[in-house]
Amino acid sequence: MNASTTEITAPAVDLDLLAIAPETDLLAEVLADVVHTVPYSSASQFYEYFGDAPADQRYGVSCAWQSFTVGQRLAALGGPAVRYHVDGRHVAAVVHTDEGLVVLDPYLLHLDPIRLNIADLGADGTVSASVPALPVRQDADGVTRAGRVRAVWLPHRDRLRLEYSRFSPTRGHYVVSRFFTLPTDTELRLVPPPADVIRPLLLHPEQNNVSIRVVDPSDNQVREVIYPLTNGEPTVRAEGLVSRDNQGVVRPAGSVEFDRTLSAIARVLAVPSREVVEFVLGAARIYREVAPADLELPTYQAVNE
Repeated sequence: MNASTTEITAPAVDLDLLAIAPETDLLAEVLADVVHTVPYSSASQFYEYFGDAPADQRYGVSCAWQSFTVGQRLAALGGPAVRYHVDGRHVAAVVHTDEGLVVLDPYLLHLDPIRLNIADLGADGTVSASVPALPVRQDADGVTRAGRVRAVWLPHRDRLRLEYSRFSPTRGHYVVSRFFTLPTDTELRLVPPPADVIRPLLLHPEQNNVSIRVVDPSDNQVREVIYPLTNGEPTVRAEGLVSRDNQGVVRPAGSVEFDRTLSAIARVLAVPSREVVEFVLGAARIYREVAPADLELPTYQAVNE
């Protein structure tokens, strides 16, 4: 996926929200702003790469585009350059400095940059650091339990490991939700990559749902609306939708709790609830039109976390 750098247009940045600040503060401001204002959407890229028009950006972008937005906004504000490191379909934004690495990965829902300083190199040859992440949930005793991201840098191997965990109220303990290993000696240079690179990635078997995930900037609550994709499904129907609230509770379409979560998502996106539904279902229909007939999808686990 390496190629020569291409020009990209940075989105407009609200300088009132992101006042020019020392570099360390600027990184945190930009990361938090992207987490709050750029929803994660696995639905949007289906419109752009298989539909007849780009998706409305209010509905968010994929994890890679969230990282690209971090780099674009930092560039627009005169911040440090970002390198994009890749593990499969995931892209993280990383700032390289003389002191080490700073990880900015909005998909993993951390609001503080992860700083890995070479001066902290341990006897095992690694540098590690952890930061809190969303969602912040409550356990059975009412104690708040923030998610967390742990980064482990192996300078001698040019590798960066990212582990995202969140508290499971159902199980009563933390569960690893995402794990990535990123080579730091190679980077994605063509941003975004060509369409013929993106399209096969969108049809990877692990893409077993289309969804929109938002973070409410007023209270940091994380909510999702999801359409699970199943093998051989003939018709995409609104009844197949589910929602997940900040506690990780899944509710089916038609329930009072689903409608409540959907309304909260629509409020953050500043669109009517019905348009959120139509957007997700439209992406699912596009997927059904373009996915290979023999593609086997793992079952989406629509269960309480």
